[in-house]
Amino acid sequence: MKNTKRNLKINGKLTLWAASILLILFFIYTMLQYFLVQNWIMVHEKSSLQKRMDEVVAYIQESDSAENISERQKYLKVLNEQDQMIRLVREDGHVVFTITDGIPKKWVPATFMTRSELIEKKITNETVLIYRKPLTVGEFQGTVEIIRNVEGFDSLIDQLLALVVSTGVVAILLSFVGGRIIAFQLLKPINTMIQSLKQIKGEGIDKRLPISEQKDEISELGIVFNDLMTDIEKSFIQQKQFVEDASHELKTPLSVIHGHLSLIKRWGKEDPQVLERSIELSLNETNRLIRLVSELVILSRVDETPSVSKSLTSEELTGIFQNIVENFKLLHKDASFSINCTFKNHFRVNISKNHLEQVVVILLDNAIKYSKEEKNVSISLLTANDRLVIEVKDVGVGIPEEELPHVMDRFYRVDKARSRKHGGSGLGLSIANVLLTQYKGTLEIDSVFNEWTKVSISIPLIKSE
Repeated sequence: MKNTKRNLKINGKLTLWAASILLILFFIYTMLQYFLVQNWIMVHEKSSLQKRMDEVVAYIQESDSAENISERQKYLKVLNEQDQMIRLVREDGHVVFTITDGIPKKWVPATFMTRSELIEKKITNETVLIYRKPLTVGEFQGTVEIIRNVEGFDSLIDQLLALVVSTGVVAILLSFVGGRIIAFQLLKPINTMIQSLKQIKGEGIDKRLPISEQKDEISELGIVFNDLMTDIEKSFIQQKQFVEDASHELKTPLSVIHGHLSLIKRWGKEDPQVLERSIELSLNETNRLIRLVSELVILSRVDETPSVSKSLTSEELTGIFQNIVENFKLLHKDASFSINCTFKNHFRVNISKNHLEQVVVILLDNAIKYSKEEKNVSISLLTANDRLVIEVKDVGVGIPEEELPHVMDRFYRVDKARSRKHGGSGLGLSIANVLLTQYKGTLEIDSVFNEWTKVSISIPLIKSE
């Protein structure tokens, strides 16, 4: 049974649950109605019996003496009803008179009572109500008994029970039909969504689910799914572009190396100049491959959550930049660097020293690569709006305005030929941007083509507690 239930589809489960709930509600309602009707009829019968007893006692008490009591039975015969017996019992247990219509006298033995009593009793599979009430007329002490057969009431209850059972059978069928309809209506938008998903699977991830005008949970699910598909499509396009660009970047140096090795194999071994030149060029391309692979590894790791063991102070920042500039001066003796620090107060910034050095090296390296003959690079460090702002500006080839939105894309280069000449792979700014994003930092680029380029990065300062 459990396995069958597990294998049911949502449609079957909804039908089963809806039918069960409807059936349970109907059963509770009908049984409640049955017991209420049964109780109401019994209460009505007892109330009617009490009124009849009051009439009988009042009529008997109108007698002048005990001797005249027996004469009252003529009227009581008219007052008596079908399936009812009226009996007067004297104090010594002697029956003064008995008026009956359909009830055997032996069903209920005559009993003298000093207090009123109303009981329900089962006699020969029939239900009777027995009401006894004391009576005093002069010196006469007795008890009036009224016994009423409520078998007609039982017959009505049995018919009502049969009606409940028969309607219950119909209710089972109607419950399953109603459950099926409810399940269909509830699952209709989901089935539509499934068909749309199958269409998306067959036609491509650029398709989207149709969103109904009803603002319900299903439409919200469709909106979330469409947003997710948009993100997936964007990531897929970026990944595809990344793979294509990476393949292209790796293919060129590998082709060059393969060509030189083929040249050496054919006849380069006999010519020292050709051999030396081919080995030199192959080594250059190998170095390019090593740098490219290293940058790809860095780019794949920077998405990990950074761990900052120690924040940097304003004094440490100044020292870091001085060391970086000193190293660049050794590598680029024809370049000039200027550092301008305008820190007014001491502060701390939450960023890894290694990551900050990596970002700054990328920016300075680009500034040197794309400078003109005069390689003048200026570095500004300042604080503004509770953020550390670092600006690196060069007087170089600049970037066309239409290219600015794409310069941080992976493998993107404004001048591919010139970038290849300088050994660029188009990954530097992408790495810097991803690193800064981890620390809630930003990277912005401003440039005038053939004049200058300024790269600005900002990192939130640590607020004093």
